[in-house]
Amino acid sequence: MNRRERLEKLRSLMEREGIDYFVIPTSDPHMSEYVLDRYKSRVYMTGFTGSAGFVVVTQNEALLWADGRYHVQAEKQIEGSDFKLMKWGLEGVDFYDEWLKKNVKPGETVGFNGEITPYSMYQKLVKKLGDKTNFKFEKDLIGEFWEDRPPLPSGKAFILDEEYTGENPTKRLGIIREKMEEKGATHLFLATLDDIAYTLNIRGRDDLYTPIVVSYLLIDSHNVTLFVDENKIDVSVKGYLQKNGVKIAPYESVNDELVALDKNDACYISGDKINALQYKLISENTKVIDEMLPTTMMKAIKNDTEVENERLAHIIDGAAVSRYLCWIKANAGKIELNEFEAEEKLHEIRAEHESFISESFKTISAYKSNAAMAHYSASNENNSEIKAEGLYLVDSGGQYYEGTTDITRTVTLGNPTAEEIRDYTLTLKGHINLFLTKFLNGTCGCHLDVMARSAMWKEGIDFKHGTGHGVGYCLGVHEGPMSISKAIINVPLQPGMVISNEPGIYKEGKHGIRIENLVTVTEYKTTQFGQFFGFMNLTLCPYERELIDVSLLSDEELEYINEYHKKVFENTQSHMKTEEEKAWLKKATAEIKR
Repeated sequence: MNRRERLEKLRSLMEREGIDYFVIPTSDPHMSEYVLDRYKSRVYMTGFTGSAGFVVVTQNEALLWADGRYHVQAEKQIEGSDFKLMKWGLEGVDFYDEWLKKNVKPGETVGFNGEITPYSMYQKLVKKLGDKTNFKFEKDLIGEFWEDRPPLPSGKAFILDEEYTGENPTKRLGIIREKMEEKGATHLFLATLDDIAYTLNIRGRDDLYTPIVVSYLLIDSHNVTLFVDENKIDVSVKGYLQKNGVKIAPYESVNDELVALDKNDACYISGDKINALQYKLISENTKVIDEMLPTTMMKAIKNDTEVENERLAHIIDGAAVSRYLCWIKANAGKIELNEFEAEEKLHEIRAEHESFISESFKTISAYKSNAAMAHYSASNENNSEIKAEGLYLVDSGGQYYEGTTDITRTVTLGNPTAEEIRDYTLTLKGHINLFLTKFLNGTCGCHLDVMARSAMWKEGIDFKHGTGHGVGYCLGVHEGPMSISKAIINVPLQPGMVISNEPGIYKEGKHGIRIENLVTVTEYKTTQFGQFFGFMNLTLCPYERELIDVSLLSDEELEYINEYHKKVFENTQSHMKTEEEKAWLKKATAEIKR
């Protein structure tokens, strides 16, 4: 069945159901960052494989919204279909919800698959379109004609025990139940896979980059039920769960349990972490307590065991990236090498360590002007040759039993220009300035964002992405609720939180520069004015000394670089495998003088 035939099938089912506008989001039942293959309905209908986008289908139109990262890719991938690209972000192009507001008439019906649509998205549509619009979302229309639909993943679950997490599930469940009691909740429902993995100390192989197990979790005052494919749970995992009071039920039986809740119950859920269909099933039968889930802050604030393990993971990972940088600087221009082949070499080096599980996201291996695209992705079919000149940016990370890493380094492969050196040094100054900042308890990331930008702003330069995102523990490389960005997110930074520090400068057609370390928030000092916090670096990998203009640095900034490089050398030198690597690290971390 080709795309035109799929569109015809969908329109026929829309007519059957009385739906005038059908919306297809990029999501799955668990609101996963990396959508499970089984639920990639937008990809199935359009052929567009980007990580974000929306589709609206009517009887006369088929529209695909993609943001600026994907305009070229989307145009190419929908070529020959009946879909029209809506270049979201360009002037005069309404976003899909605004387009619906302008086109949906009173009494018309908007439909979507409630199983893959976040409840928060549905609520925004209701608010945008008003109460004169009808909504239907109980059926998976595309599923009715999806041939050869991918099955759910079948990776085996494994235990990440207290040696790594510092707490057993019984303790974490106890804290959750205390929060439930405070809110007057009889039940708490988790659909997000990182929250479930965190609560139960389980990890899995159901995703390429995040070690999760596809499942649901329902907690009440006496019972904990994990809804999961039992084939994923071996005897040892089952025994561990049972020891911690967790029983197992079939994955597909979860909605029956939600419907069984009665009017005397009160279910604690979060509207942005549950799909629209399940929210409806719960709210029709019982009282809903819709607030931030307790697990959100619990997993954001790492305990002492997790922080110490993260430190170890970053020694392993920093050493791997240092070995890689040594290799690419030595081989660029001497062997045939493209961005994708370089990316594979980095994977090969990381995978040598016994604690390595997987990458934490798709590596960005970007040469010269490709790095100016902040989310560039090389492939076997689409890549650039790497030569002994220009800048090379690599943004990558690993999943280890000891934690999750995310690091970006930009290096010169030969003959750096004055502009490249200046831009790198400005980026490094912002990176250092943010790290050295001390801040009062109660400070949010948005209050600190300017610290990473001020040196650039003096030169009339800025970057469009956030400065920092939270990172999970052997979980999602992007984890909330905290961030460091211009966006007003009212979540104070607290000790134990792990967050990135990643300013950058991007010049289209020239180069892209980003420097990223992961840091953890630490206690600094308490005075008569309150409690103050600071940051501790987790990432340990040299900066690019060939791109540093010492004349642009303050004494404090230069001292920081030298102290950091000393720490990098002391912690990672024993992980170098060859004399060449040892010599490179020693040179890369040598003291920089004026």
